[in-house]
Amino acid sequence: MSLSEKAGAALESLGLTRAEVRAYVALIGKGTMTASEISRAARIPYSKVYDALEALHRKGWIDKHEGRPILYAAKSPNTAMEEMNTRYEADRKEKEMLALKELTGIYENKGEQERPEIWILRGTAQILSQLRSLVLDCRNEMLIAMPTAIAPYAEEIVALLTALKEKGVKIEMLTGEDLEKETFTLLSSVADVRRRKTLYGGGVIADSRQVVLLLGGGETEASALAIWADHIGLAGFAKDYFQMLWNSEETKRK
Repeated sequence: MSLSEKAGAALESLGLTRAEVRAYVALIGKGTMTASEISRAARIPYSKVYDALEALHRKGWIDKHEGRPILYAAKSPNTAMEEMNTRYEADRKEKEMLALKELTGIYENKGEQERPEIWILRGTAQILSQLRSLVLDCRNEMLIAMPTAIAPYAEEIVALLTALKEKGVKIEMLTGEDLEKETFTLLSSVADVRRRKTLYGGGVIADSRQVVLLLGGGETEASALAIWADHIGLAGFAKDYFQMLWNSEETKRK
């Protein structure tokens, strides 16, 4: 039984040459054969049949029995496919790890050289996007000062912080006294929340390194303004100020 053109093309797309496809089909159709027999059965020039058979053996499609003459036998299609997938996956992972290691090294070195320490963030969309990056990068601690004006985005903030809570990240949040009870309860589901009568400004500090400082101007989504910095000194200063407010007598625990 011959192989359809469509099936042959599919095998070629999986990495077999046309000669290899013909040799394999001949072997599964007629059983164990010598190279010369396969050459005649598959209509492959004798000068090229050995290359095709060696490739099929290397790729795991056929068995090779040493002797005089050498005998070749096809593995079952299921076994051949499984071996091919296993070899492909192992090879892909090896190449992926090699490339990832070198690319990461280049990225990190370039990042240290060229990445600015401070960015200006304009608009609510850009600010939220940077907050998502902070959440993805955060591993140990996130400190948040959330003015009441940010309350309309509470659900989006909770969605971001839920992933951190599940990772075991410590989350502390300061907010204003006039925050609605329902919003306070929602935020408390993902963070340790405390309230203050007066809360100047707002911001986020991640792992004592990255910081986003809200600068106001948020009358509209497009006019909101913030600063992002990847600077240990600035983040440390912001954290000290946050902790002072957090432990202040004016700060309510409930």
